[in-house]
Amino acid sequence: MKNIEQKIICECANKTVMEAERIFCEADPNIPYKKAKKLVTLCNKTCCITPLMALFMVREQNVDYEKISLLIDERDKLLKAQ
Repeated sequence: MKNIEQKIICECANKTVMEAERIFCEADPNIPYKKAKKLVTLCNKTCCITPLMALFMVREQNVDYEKISLLIDERDKLLKAQ
């Protein structure tokens, strides 16, 4: 199994969980989610909203990588089913 931090969280921008976490941590702490998401995804699509939101909400606390990995897997299953 892939290291969770190396999983692709955003297919559009080809960003990993670790890259997205770094971007969120380096962003202004007062930036709203929508603008922070755009820093990671570089688009307005909603396909990665659930795992990105989970990562964004815990940027000051311990990240639950297992939960984020599960959300990414669920997203991938839904995208393959379409």
